[in-house]
Amino acid sequence: MSEVFSANRYLQRIGMPTQTGPATLELLAALQLAHLINVPFENLHVFHHRGVRTDLDWSYPKIVEQRRGGWCFEVNGCFGAMLRAVGFDVDYISCRVWNGPDGWGPPFDHLGLVIRIDGDRWFADVGFGDNCVMPLPIVDGTHLATPRQARIEVAEDAFELTELMPDEGWLKQLHGELQPVQLSEFEPRSEYLEHAPDLGWSTKPFATRALDGDGSRVTLRRDVLRQRTGSGQYVDRPVAEGEWSDLLAEHFGLIDIVT
Repeated sequence: MSEVFSANRYLQRIGMPTQTGPATLELLAALQLAHLINVPFENLHVFHHRGVRTDLDWSYPKIVEQRRGGWCFEVNGCFGAMLRAVGFDVDYISCRVWNGPDGWGPPFDHLGLVIRIDGDRWFADVGFGDNCVMPLPIVDGTHLATPRQARIEVAEDAFELTELMPDEGWLKQLHGELQPVQLSEFEPRSEYLEHAPDLGWSTKPFATRALDGDGSRVTLRRDVLRQRTGSGQYVDRPVAEGEWSDLLAEHFGLIDIVT
């Protein structure tokens, strides 16, 4: 872990008490939701090619001290370290992302977290955009979740996550490998995704965060501001030229990166 890492500073960053108590499912759920509300999932450093990394010496100062957000390798990496620091049994895992007609993406395409509590395994994710805001049991079946139902299918050493999307039905999301990996193993994929041409990560700036535990969310792209109350439909409005920076500050407390 980074020498400068402070679990108390992290907890303050996400608005949680520094005296957390035992590592229970209730605490995990509270920490996950607090993170999703207070730390945006955003790609501004990636978009501006500022050399993001996966190690905690990078992600912790960025998220906690600079009060910014990040993408999965940063936010899930740092969140997992904080969970360990307050007593949780946490593994980083490699996930493949579903790409529709192209099938599953490559290993290490997404960083996920598996947490063991009283012999049960739970999947937590604070770095996948409009994703579930609560831990999901890694158990076969359909699970009530927010903002939409989720289905888990477990194999011997892997699981698949599918979500019930509005007007689209059940859509695959992630394929998670259950063997633990190290943060450093995500570095090559992070490098590729930051610099590969014609990817949304590197060509379209965005920021998104949860607003509450009911599914409400705000998302800002260069040309549109999207807001949702609960699990309802998004309401979009165009972003006029010159509005981007003000909206970024208003909804996410962020100043854009100066190129």
